[in-house]
Amino acid sequence: MTRGVAVARAVWGGGIVVASRSLPIPRKVALALGFRHLTQAAAVLRRPDGVVARWGWTIDVAHSVSMLGLAAVSRRWRTAALANAVVAAAWARTGKRRQS
Repeated sequence: MTRGVAVARAVWGGGIVVASRSLPIPRKVALALGFRHLTQAAAVLRRPDGVVARWGWTIDVAHSVSMLGLAAVSRRWRTAALANAVVAAAWARTGKRRQS
C-alpha cells in the first residue's frame, strides 16, 4: 500500500469517526470501524514495507465477507452491510494492487 492510499484510508477512517453519530449503524460499530482504518493507515505510514502494508488488504477482504454474511441474515442491516461490503472490497482491491 502506498503512502497516498494510507493517507486516503486515514481520511476515510477519520470521516467515519466524525460522522459516527449520524450513520445508520450503531455508533460503537462506526467508531470501531473508523479507528480500525486509522490504525491500519498509521501502521502503513510508519512502516511502508511492513506486514500491514503488504497484507492489510486481507483485513478488508475479511471485513467484506463478514458484511456479506450479515446482509444474508439480517434484513434490518442489509443495506448498510452491502454498502460496507462494497467499500471494504474496494479497499482490498486497492491494497492488493499496490502490493503487486
